[in-house]
Order: sequence, then C-alpha cells, then structure tokens
Amino acid sequence: GIYNFYPPTWFCLARGCTYAEASRAGQQRALVGAISLPVVYFTRDHGPVAAMSHSARCGSCGIRYYPNYYVDGTQSRVYYQDIPPAIHVATHIFVEVALCTRFANSAACACARIYNLEHAAALKRFPADWSNDPTLTSILVGDAFFLLGLLHDKKERSQVLVLNNQGEQASRLDSALQARTASLVGPGRESWNHLCDKCCVTRNVNGQHAVMDGISIGRPCCNIHDCQEPLQSQRDRYCQQHQAYNNVCVVVGCDSPATTDHQTCPEPSHRALEDPSGRSALFVLRRRLERLRAASLEDNGEGISEELIDIDADGECPSKSDEGNSKPRACFGRRRTHNEQLVVATCGVLLGRATMFGSEGLNGTRKHVIAINDHHFDHCAMPVDPFHAKTKHKDSDAFCGQHCNAALFPDLLVGNKWRFNSSAAKMTNAWFGGFQAIVQEMRAARYDFFLDEMIRIQNEIIIADLHKAKAFPTNAPRELLLMI
Repeated sequence: GIYNFYPPTWFCLARGCTYAEASRAGQQRALVGAISLPVVYFTRDHGPVAAMSHSARCGSCGIRYYPNYYVDGTQSRVYYQDIPPAIHVATHIFVEVALCTRFANSAACACARIYNLEHAAALKRFPADWSNDPTLTSILVGDAFFLLGLLHDKKERSQVLVLNNQGEQASRLDSALQARTASLVGPGRESWNHLCDKCCVTRNVNGQHAVMDGISIGRPCCNIHDCQEPLQSQRDRYCQQHQAYNNVCVVVGCDSPATTDHQTCPEPSHRALEDPSGRSALFVLRRRLERLRAASLEDNGEGISEELIDIDADGECPSKSDEGNSKPRACFGRRRTHNEQLVVATCGVLLGRATMFGSEGLNGTRKHVIAINDHHFDHCAMPVDPFHAKTKHKDSDAFCGQHCNAALFPDLLVGNKWRFNSSAAKMTNAWFGGFQAIVQEMRAARYDFFLDEMIRIQNEIIIADLHKAKAFPTNAPRELLLMI
C-alpha cells in the first residue's frame, strides 16, 4: 500500500502494565503480535488509494492497539484523545479528516456520488487485485461524518470516546449520538450563554433578546400523538410500546379492529378510504382539478362539490377541506415530528433547538409551567416579532395586541427603528430548512446529532463574523445565567 497506518504508541498505555524484570522494572511493556490488513484510504485530493493498517497487542493485559483506538478486555473501543489525520470508519476503510469536513451540509448519497465522479481516474488506476472495493458509499460518508463529530465533541470536553466493539458500526454509534444530544439540552449547548453587542444591551438590569420560531423539518415517529418513544425501524408506524395499534382501524377516532389484509374496519365509509385508486397520482390530480372548478363555482355563487379527504400512503396529509372535518379522515402512512423549534439570538447565534412531536403551540408549555409552579418566566417579556404580528396575527386578537405588541416595549426601539433584528429566527429557518431532504429519513439519534452539528458549525461561522464586525462576542458565566 501507498500509505501505512500505525498505532500512535508501541508501548501499552494501561497503568501498572510494566515490566517486573530488574533491568526494565517500571517501564511500560512493548507491544507484540503485529497484524497488518489491506485497507482503502479515501483522500481528499488523490481519491481512493491502497493502504495498510497495522495493529499490535500487549502480551500481558491483551489490549490491542489500532491507529485510532484500542480495544480493552471489556470489549470497549476507546479512542485516543487527539483527532487523527484519518478516521478508521470500518475494518478496511479509512477516510481523511480533510475529506470528512466536506460531508457537512450535503446529503450522504450526493457526497459519495460526487466523490466517485471526481476521482473516476483514481478508481480506474486502483489495483484490481486489492481485496477491498475503492468505491465510496453513502453509508461510509454518514459513518465518517458522525464519528468525526463525536471525536470533536469529546476533544472539546477533554474526554475520550468509548464505543462498544461489538456489532455494526451504525448501531455502535447510536448510544454515543444519543448521549451527545442529551448533553446539549438547555444550558449544555456551546453558545447557550452567548452575548454580544448585536443581541444584548447592558443597563442596570441586564437583559438578553432572543427570537423563537419553528420550522417544519420532521423525521418518522410513532403515530400516537406526542409519543416520543423511538421506532424499531424507520418503516414502522408505531413504536414498540404501541405496536398493538397496527391492528386498529387507521381512521382517526375509530377504535374498531382492522380486518385481515386491510388497515380499516368493515365500516363502508372507512373501507372506501382504503381504495387504492383513491391514493393514485391520477386520482389526486383529478381531485385537484375538481377543487379548482369548485372554487370557480363558489365565486359564482353556485356552491361547491363534495370532496373526499384522502391521506397519502407515505404519510403526507393534505390540507383541511373547506367544508370542515365532518368526513372520516385516515392516516395510512407514517407520522412525522411536527417541527424543530429554534431559539435564536438577534445577532443570529443559535441558542437552542428542540423537537416538537405533536404541535407548535405553547399552551402545553404554559400548562406545564403552571403545574410545577415555576416562576422563571415571571419577569420575561414575550412580544410577538413584527413579521409574525403583521402576517400571522389578527387585528381582532385583543389580548395579543394589549400584551404582545412589540411597539409597547421602549427597550426594543431606538428612535423609530428596531434596536434588534427580530427576523433572525425567520432568516435562520431559511438556512435550516435546507437540511430537510438530508435528514427526513434518518434515525432519531442521527437526526438529532446531525442538526446539532450543523448548528455548532454555523455558530462558529457567525461568531467569527461578529468578531470581525467588532460586536465583541463573549460567553457569560453559565452559573450566573442559571441563577436568574
């Protein structure tokens, strides 16, 4: 091979694993039993090249050391703290770190396809008798991205990454991805305590301004409203706890059992919804044409025709009927999480992200805060930003106009201009929505990790721009903010 990958040490790192002989007493034991494997090394500039990976073990404790990690007696894969120049993605696959950074912001299948086209000449030159396929796949792209992200996260926390050495790489990563996502909840996010001149004003009473908005990026989830249990498979309609509902009629509000080979009960109006012709593309297009004609008739005062409420087999639900919801509705496909809620400082730094499973409404939060007697928000002003106030809120909403009109708050104004950019969340949503096609079929652990990693990278870019703009970005002490 052109490249050779070796362990970063040729001596055992385990404490107490030393020689007992007088001549070498106290010295760490040298590694023995070297093994070499042919691998493919995916490089950024030269394409896939043939390489060799070497490992060695300690003759005393049995720990085997690889280029990126070592495997101890508990079958745990412990990664070295420093990020290596190449990531050991699979047994016979290494990916250059410089190439992994290209995988952000793009779909894995697109990254793999572009890379293979870009290095078509290298693929042709690759040794035909080499034991490994030099074609980059979307699975390798995804594993490389997530593994590098985990290594970066552990390095920033001065920790080491520990994974199970057994099983498939995809399942091996899930527990670490879930742990990282959980660590970012609330004040755990890197820029949660961000302050700068574009999002804060210092007075005798300190304050910070942020904007919250939701964006309809979703992933498959359990069809039971607000259920947060993970699916066993991305194709499942219910989590393991609610599997029994697979045998219940899919019409909303119907609890009758579905008959064999059907998803609905024998009720004729329910069975009619299951007619396959009703979910074909031709049927949908004809219904759209009927609705268009109906709209014209309504304008002429001649009434509107009846409309069948149909739910797509892939889980896409159409808009409500203009006639109301009196007709039966069904959901034959998968449900998706409702939206991602983003909290954005008015300078553009993302302070928080949370997945809303059932709805975007804040009434559930209000009920929760009241139920636990939490007074955290007693001194928080919550005006509606000007964009939503103009386009989404009715003039007749007296309560909103009396308490949430941004013009009521002098601190938000400088003369006749807004002090802060209250459209920050809407602008961020436009960027965030670009990831929908990438994440829509990801498992929950990868979905959360990918979005959080994109937020981390975006925040680094924004904070660098704030430094250039002399906005003096900094981080307030977390313990101070948690006391407020």
